[in-house]
Amino acid sequence: MIKLEEKHKEFILYGLTKHNEIITEIIQDLNLFYCHYDIKLILMEALTNAFIHGNISNKDKPIYLRYKYYGNKIIFEIEDCGTGFKKIPPLDNLSNDSLLSENGRGLFLIKCFSDSLSLEGNKLIINKHLSI
Repeated sequence: MIKLEEKHKEFILYGLTKHNEIITEIIQDLNLFYCHYDIKLILMEALTNAFIHGNISNKDKPIYLRYKYYGNKIIFEIEDCGTGFKKIPPLDNLSNDSLLSENGRGLFLIKCFSDSLSLEGNKLIINKHLSI
């Protein structure tokens, strides 16, 4: 039986000034260059949503980004200071207007590039299986 590498890490962001550097660090640390586009898109959308919607664009409120890496799977947790969604809105039917809009696509895109997403209060949990 092959033992998969396990890694866990947490970052705390205030605003979005360092999110690109943190995403790049995660990709480099975990050697995920082969799926860097997916990881970058997932985290950019999740962190932007947390900042704008959860923290109401307040740079003094923290956003927690945690990951758990198991070699063939990664779980991201993005936690903001908001009250959270009651539930994730339906993401299967996005209107043509929404596809071209600058807003309203974040969770849809995350769903498209991950295997699952769920909410626990103000924490978004994203699972992605990695093909090694």
